[in-house]
Amino acid sequence: MSAVHVLEGVLHADPAEPVAQLAFEVPEACTRVTVRYRHDPGHILDLGLLDPTAKPFPSAAGFRGWSGGARSEAFVAEHDATPGYLPGRLPAGRWQVLLGRARIGPEGCAYRVEVEVDTGGPAGSSPARGAAPAPPDSGPAEPGPRPAFVARATAALDDPWFPGDLQSHTHHSDAQGSVDELLAAAHARGLRYLAVTDHNTVSHHADLRRHQGGPVLPIAGMEVTTYRGHANVWGASSWVDFRIAGDADVAVMVRRGHELGGLVSVNHPKTQPGCIGCDWEYPVPEDVDAFEAWQGPWPLRNWESLARYDRLLAAGRRLTLVGGSDRHQPAGPEREPEALRVGSPTTWLQLPRLGVPEALRSLRDGRATVSEGPRGPLLAIRSGPVPMGGRLPAAAEHRVTASVRGAVGERLRWVGAQGVLREVPVVGEAFEDVYVWQPDGPFLRAEVVADVGLAARRAELAAWSAARPLPFGITLDEVFAHPWVVALSNPLYA
Repeated sequence: MSAVHVLEGVLHADPAEPVAQLAFEVPEACTRVTVRYRHDPGHILDLGLLDPTAKPFPSAAGFRGWSGGARSEAFVAEHDATPGYLPGRLPAGRWQVLLGRARIGPEGCAYRVEVEVDTGGPAGSSPARGAAPAPPDSGPAEPGPRPAFVARATAALDDPWFPGDLQSHTHHSDAQGSVDELLAAAHARGLRYLAVTDHNTVSHHADLRRHQGGPVLPIAGMEVTTYRGHANVWGASSWVDFRIAGDADVAVMVRRGHELGGLVSVNHPKTQPGCIGCDWEYPVPEDVDAFEAWQGPWPLRNWESLARYDRLLAAGRRLTLVGGSDRHQPAGPEREPEALRVGSPTTWLQLPRLGVPEALRSLRDGRATVSEGPRGPLLAIRSGPVPMGGRLPAAAEHRVTASVRGAVGERLRWVGAQGVLREVPVVGEAFEDVYVWQPDGPFLRAEVVADVGLAARRAELAAWSAARPLPFGITLDEVFAHPWVVALSNPLYA
């Protein structure tokens, strides 16, 4: 038998409570809870669910699912749930429907939520409306060309470098493709690890466990998605509460991610009109671990993110520079250009061996470098025994070596707190440049920008923009007013 609870009302924008909670009762012997909702057109309300074990922010328990605005219906049962939601015991008591105030006009948004509570019968297992279909069993994808830099980049670099991607999404949040399809796509591009960071949920972690020991190392992640900024949490053992209502709550979220064994990164801090909460509007917490200075193809205003990163470094902050494709994997065959697929950009990690603890340690310590794709270029810097991410001893000057692979004809630039300090052409496949740095600020990093390759990139982007407008109102003039970066190192710190 089943009972239906109807929850109706009008929501208005409220920065003090970005996620509204609507209570309903679940009796003993409940076998399934199904939530359906609709609201006035022209607004965006996100959907989620908490069980009675949830506490006020920051809660360590009670999360049962989140689908944002991707689904109009979801269910949980003991052994099954809609992607984005967690199966398990359905405790009796006061549950909460979550409605995120993603975008509400000044007149307010009327909503109607129907909660169907089943008791006394077998738990249903049919997928809720909007769930992505199971992918066809086509066998493992054939890997693409193995990157040339997985072994050793140069004799000066001690441990091997492994290419991967630190931000990606599946049908457990707002993409259509499954975990299987996403990991197959990563394997096909030659990636060796992949962080899957679905929005505000950890339901995909169970699927990732099935891929342990496979050709691509899965790293369990979650993108904490708020309406004033997004942040990745990698390697945390469970869900991290995303009901952030102010600046102080961000620091609490970061501490919670650390308590769970994870690392936290600020995501895509740049102008993206129409993308709700995509720019980072909070202060950057002192103990955040990383900063996504490169998200998706370089022309998507990544120069803004990199400039914000440099300002933080100039102020004395130490954060690991990372990149992420933010790939929302489609269902079925890949049809988009490589520049829009998983692995664009690629974050390379320097590791003694490929494993999750080692990857997290490399990220925390700054042993990472970013390239436009899994074929490179690969760029790393060091000063004597001090690798990227390290602190240099006090001295009047330091000899710093940049090692570059796969960038013949492009340009190497040294960058410090005062801007570009030195530029040299890359004249060999395995190229090194030694820069004698007299510290005039707290950091030194390097980058490779397109020089000989710029004409081809300009032509490709022009052809793309002729067929469809560039996203976020970006123009070709805006793109080419900035150098086109193809590789970024992490800093050395003075």
